[in-house]
Amino acid sequence: MYNVILWKDNGNEDIHVFEKKPTFKELYPLIGCNTIQIVAGYTDEYKTFEMYIDEEGKYNPLAYPNKRATNAWYEWQKRTKRMCLPGDHIAGNAAIIKNIGKIKSVKKEKVNESN
Repeated sequence: MYNVILWKDNGNEDIHVFEKKPTFKELYPLIGCNTIQIVAGYTDEYKTFEMYIDEEGKYNPLAYPNKRATNAWYEWQKRTKRMCLPGDHIAGNAAIIKNIGKIKSVKKEKVNESN
């Protein structure tokens, strides 16, 4: 099982559950794009992770700067001693894929009611 945590450019977060690791084709409508770029991010909660973003997000007039994704990207750069152009940002939605493992099924056990 996989969770796709979607950080939206409006500040909201959605979680989508997939039985198998989602393909780019499945991610395109969630992110709202036709071309995916993979960038790194870092937060205390997720540590270092990959973010799937719209490669052309800054050219989309309907995509806004994604503060949460940009901050995670900046934090990763700081920790790895990398840098971007001043003022650069991530625009649009960002997806994070998290493997949550198999969900264990609950076995129904027969209850012995004899005393």
